[in-house]
Amino acid sequence: MRLAAVLSVFLVLGGCASTSDDMQGQLADGNHLPSTSAVNHLALQISNELVKQNDALLPTQPLLVATPVMLESLQGSNELGLQLQQGLIAAMHSHQFNLVDINVAQNIRVTPEGDFLLTRDWQQLPTDLPVEHVLVSTMTKTTQGVIVNSRIVNVTNNRVVSASQASYELEALTSVAKPSEKVYSEGGMLYRHSEMGQGKVSLIGEQQ
Repeated sequence: MRLAAVLSVFLVLGGCASTSDDMQGQLADGNHLPSTSAVNHLALQISNELVKQNDALLPTQPLLVATPVMLESLQGSNELGLQLQQGLIAAMHSHQFNLVDINVAQNIRVTPEGDFLLTRDWQQLPTDLPVEHVLVSTMTKTTQGVIVNSRIVNVTNNRVVSASQASYELEALTSVAKPSEKVYSEGGMLYRHSEMGQGKVSLIGEQQ
C-alpha cells in the first residue's frame, strides 16, 4: 500500500533535553505529579520511555503524533487526549526527533477573527506527507485515574518500534477529570453506587 493512501485513511479516521534529578524522580513514580503541569510531566515520562525502548526510528526520520483515543472505541477523545497530544509533540521534539504537524492546512485562512493555518478539517490537509512513523496512544479509565499506553508504529508494515505505559492518578488530573457520580451512564446502561468515586473516573470533553 502506498504511503499516501495509508495517510489518507489515517487523516479521515482522525486520528534529548536533560532534566534534573528531582524531575527524574517524579517521572519514575508517575503517581505524584504536580497538578499544575501534570500533562506535560506525563508526556515527558512517555517520551523518555519511548526513546528508551525505540529499536528502529532514527531522530532524522519524520514522526507524526496522533491524538490519544479511548481504548474501548479507538475513536473518541477528550480534553486530556488533546492536551497530551500537544505535550507529546513538545516532549519528542525535546529529544530532537523530526516532528511533522498533521494539523497544518495547505493554505492560510485570513478572516476578520484572525489569520489561521491550523485546522481539524481533513479535507484541508495534505495527503502526501512523507511520514512512515506515527505515535499513537490509548487511554483507559479506572476508578483511580487513567492508564495511557503509547507506541510508535511504522504505518507501511504496522510494526511497533517502541512502546510505553504510564498512569495518572486522579489527584494529578483535577483540571480534566473528576470522580464518578453515584449514578452514571456507560455503554448505554445506567449504574448506581452508594458513594461517588466507586466507578471509573469521568474525563472532561469525553465523546460518548
